[in-house]
Amino acid sequence: MYFNKLSGDEKIAYLIKPILKVLQDAGGQLERSDIKDKISELDDNIAEFAQYEKISKETGNPYKEFDWKFNFAIKDLSFFDIVTYSQNSSLITMTDKGLNIDLKQFDVNKEIIQPSKIKWKELSKTNKEKLDNSKIAESEEESVAEDKIADEFKDKLLKAIANMSPKKFESFSRALLTKMGVEFSNIGVQVSNDGGIDGYGYHIDQNDFRTTRVVIQCKRYNSGAVTEPEINQFLGAMNKYQADYGVFITNGRYTNAARNASREGSPITLIDGNDLVKLVIRYELYITPVKTYVLDDFYSSEN
Repeated sequence: MYFNKLSGDEKIAYLIKPILKVLQDAGGQLERSDIKDKISELDDNIAEFAQYEKISKETGNPYKEFDWKFNFAIKDLSFFDIVTYSQNSSLITMTDKGLNIDLKQFDVNKEIIQPSKIKWKELSKTNKEKLDNSKIAESEEESVAEDKIADEFKDKLLKAIANMSPKKFESFSRALLTKMGVEFSNIGVQVSNDGGIDGYGYHIDQNDFRTTRVVIQCKRYNSGAVTEPEINQFLGAMNKYQADYGVFITNGRYTNAARNASREGSPITLIDGNDLVKLVIRYELYITPVKTYVLDDFYSSEN
């Protein structure tokens, strides 16, 4: 993995420009989870790093170093008034200063990494418990309770999907698309595994009563990513069955080359693991919503 070659500071530095780019592209405001998803889509190295798990020497539990480095990057950017956020919200907002940064000319090491070391030392000194950098970052992460719960649910769901058999994953994908308005035809069974097609059906747009033909491909991957050749094969199968558009579903991710290939020729909607989590929540597919509460700062203030 590329990130294994980098030092701790280099890992944080690598994440900063992509974070700034996706925030600028979005107009300056995104949820933490959305930023993570979007920078993973931008860069195959980041996508691989985001999925990689380590085992804690202290607890023996798995954790993702990516989440730690991402939190450090956000905190470093906040030191210099480039982004702002509230401890009780997962929303990250870019300041005018951040929106006006020219990323081509921006020197991450000079502008952020080196001066942030001074900021971390100051923060550690002023902290009553004199926490080290990692403990401060952990404290900040835990304060964003809703985002932390969402990440835990995401990891749990993706691990459950990864344990599905290919047949069950196909059934899961069909159930999701049915919720989204796709009516599957019997032809979906007949052409299974034929040229990259796992389902064939129709989508009716209730707004303009338009019916479109759609073909489905499902790939349950526990390692690696969907590549460009697989997308090209799917494009060929779409043309064979004269589909108006296609939906390619995976619990993993797509390489950048695969994403670029999906934008050529007939339209393809790519659904990756991150998208699956959002769609499962939106359509409440085989999940039970549980309401929770987070205390505001009022309860922790001394006055």
